[in-house]
Amino acid sequence: MKLFRNAIILVIVLGLLGGAYFYLSHRNSDKNDGSASESTQAEEISVTSGKQEDVTSIEFNNEKGSYKLVKKDNAWSMEPGMEFEINSSYVDSAASDLADVNANRIIEEKAADLGKYGLDKPTASVKVGMKDGSIQEIEVGAATPTNDGLYIKKKGEDKVYVVGLYYKDKFTYSRGYFAVKDILPVDPKTLKKLSYEKNGEMQFDLDIKSESDVDIVAPVKEKAEASDVSAMTNAVVQLAIADIVDENPDLAQYGLDKPAFTLEYGDGKTTKKILFGKQLEKGKTTYAKYPDGKSVFTVDISPLTFLDVKFSNIVNTFVFLPNINDVNKVELTIDGKTIVSDITTVKDDSDKDTFKVDGKDANMEGSNSKSLFRNFYSAMIGITMSRYETGATPTGTPEVTIKYFMKPDSKPVTIEYIPKDQNYFYAVKDGVYTNRVVLKSVLDEPDGIRATYKALKEAIDKAEKK
Repeated sequence: MKLFRNAIILVIVLGLLGGAYFYLSHRNSDKNDGSASESTQAEEISVTSGKQEDVTSIEFNNEKGSYKLVKKDNAWSMEPGMEFEINSSYVDSAASDLADVNANRIIEEKAADLGKYGLDKPTASVKVGMKDGSIQEIEVGAATPTNDGLYIKKKGEDKVYVVGLYYKDKFTYSRGYFAVKDILPVDPKTLKKLSYEKNGEMQFDLDIKSESDVDIVAPVKEKAEASDVSAMTNAVVQLAIADIVDENPDLAQYGLDKPAFTLEYGDGKTTKKILFGKQLEKGKTTYAKYPDGKSVFTVDISPLTFLDVKFSNIVNTFVFLPNINDVNKVELTIDGKTIVSDITTVKDDSDKDTFKVDGKDANMEGSNSKSLFRNFYSAMIGITMSRYETGATPTGTPEVTIKYFMKPDSKPVTIEYIPKDQNYFYAVKDGVYTNRVVLKSVLDEPDGIRATYKALKEAIDKAEKK
């Protein structure tokens, strides 16, 4: 009997719980439905309604100026025109945003006092023309007191809406916003020319033949350090317009009447020259313009780390660097003796290369399984300058002379190291000073000429005794 009574109580409790759940679930469902309905309604307050592809014009009037974008044959132009190309994707995006504007809420259906919303004297207006001939014009007022929205209305109406504050930028685009910002968007590997002037003086003018072969053509003719040039070309192709600040400038105001520096670079098809003036932020934002243009714009120059680099820092440091495959014979005169090396190389098969030194076989390897003759050859061509020094006229007897007989006709190239003082040589090529000063101590380094020749000579003598 007790068991039966407990079962009845359990059924009643379960029933009450089920009823409560049913009530609460329906109550919450009703609440959610109402909230969703309000949210949907808020999202669907349409101020203007249209499609991006139907927009034929957008006219902006704001504190940044008044201008009109016009679409013809699927191409956008600006009235009045500017010297920069139009970024069509930016205009299409603006057309999409402005053709279909949605508000968060309606503040007043018929506002008697537009002044309290800043709409008696709108700060901006946007007029969107559609292909059916209709015009949708929005007037922009003040921000809401909580600064989370913006008051707007349609031209000729008194209904006041609140839109998200993010619309402020969309209603107040400057002319410059729609300009193409890339200056020369090319692969740095395609650049053929790069020149840099500072305070009216040429710092360097480069003729880029390939990634590994770059000539300096001014202020003097030289070979450039290719790796340094690669870093420069990677930097200049990143340059882009940050903002257009003045289309009718007083150039002196921006330091562009006497540019601080000038860059010119190109890929053989297109060349860009940019004049740079005052810096807004040292090493970063700088005023600039094109020589044949009028507008002043800003550029971030922080990628241009080479602007303070001295000319000597981009000069190829090697005195003479011939590939072993381009040489038939080398005559080295050092320490009162001349060492003659005969070189025979086989294209695409270095295992068949043969070398002789003073008529003796020199094809042996060292303990590291590397060719001792190649080590010696590398020491001869691997001499680099300690500093770049112009204006000298070297005289006297060379302490070291290296004569390379070049293929195909064994025409010689003669490198002479003439003492400058106790510690340095002047490097002279075919009788002409190379503007390179070399430390005498490089000859005595572990991989220098004397050490590598000594190792090779000992191996030759040892092989002869066997």
